Amino acid sequence: MITLYGGPTTNTRKVTIALSELGLDWTLREVSLARKEQHEPWFLSLAPNNKIPVIEDSKTGLKIWESGAILTYLAEQYDAHGTLLAKSGKARYEALQGAFFQAAHIGPNLGRLNDQLTASEADKIPRMQALFYEEAVRLTRVLDRMLADGRPFLAGDYSIADIMHYPWLKAGLDLGFPALTEKPGLKEWLGRIGERPAVAKGMAALT
Repeated sequence: MITLYGGPTTNTRKVTIALSELGLDWTLREVSLARKEQHEPWFLSLAPNNKIPVIEDSKTGLKIWESGAILTYLAEQYDAHGTLLAKSGKARYEALQGAFFQAAHIGPNLGRLNDQLTASEADKIPRMQALFYEEAVRLTRVLDRMLADGRPFLAGDYSIADIMHYPWLKAGLDLGFPALTEKPGLKEWLGRIGERPAVAKGMAALT
């Protein structure tokens, strides 16, 4: 059994999607960010960086934190046919490339942009908001170029790269972020991901 420590966040939803895609049994231990549970000693023993999500796998005894590491682990441990992460070759490295791009660039930048957009008027810094917005536009152009050869997903076939991006970009699409709504290729790509039953199930698993 896999225990998922998390909450209704974009990063935790990456994991619930992957768990749903792989048909795994799991249980949720919700970590309350409002009560700052992520700073409590019991949680720090699981994740020294005090961030969700984290998984604990009773089968292997492993505790894994960082969403990209979790998705890689789940694919390598439970995806015998390499459907979410190819076992070797170009498709494997393109999937990892896309996953790392999200973790290093898309997630941090959109997180900072959201912080600025939702901050109180006293805490908003217009120049920082503009910088994060400009970078978000640039990053979506990178994704658009990755899909420009007509491939349906970032690594050709559906993979952890698409799962890593979907919760973040779906939120941006729902908010009408122009860099997403004005690029048909990106909207169609996100639509293909969203049509998958396991994605819908994973997104709905956390409220």
